[in-house]
Amino acid sequence: SSMAHTEVMRSCKVGMMEYQLESLFQHHTYTHGGCRHMSYTCICACGPNPAVLHYGHAGAPNNRLLEEGDMALLDMGAEYHCYASDITCSFPVNGEFS
Repeated sequence: SSMAHTEVMRSCKVGMMEYQLESLFQHHTYTHGGCRHMSYTCICACGPNPAVLHYGHAGAPNNRLLEEGDMALLDMGAEYHCYASDITCSFPVNGEFS
């Protein structure tokens, strides 16, 4: 899961959708780690959306376009042999830390 988070941070760009970040995470954990399941519903929230509790489910889908100046908050973890990882991180979507 930590390597997948790193890959998402490297790939994140202004103009992507929040769900694309979640998809990159899931693809990396399955392809490179053999993790077929997530530990819980992924939270991938950018801009004002991290303030929405449990953002990313059907009632609040992660379908926002990433914009210049946005911060991304990712709370995603893969399950591996009944071990549920849980990693939360935040970073600027344009990759420029101040």
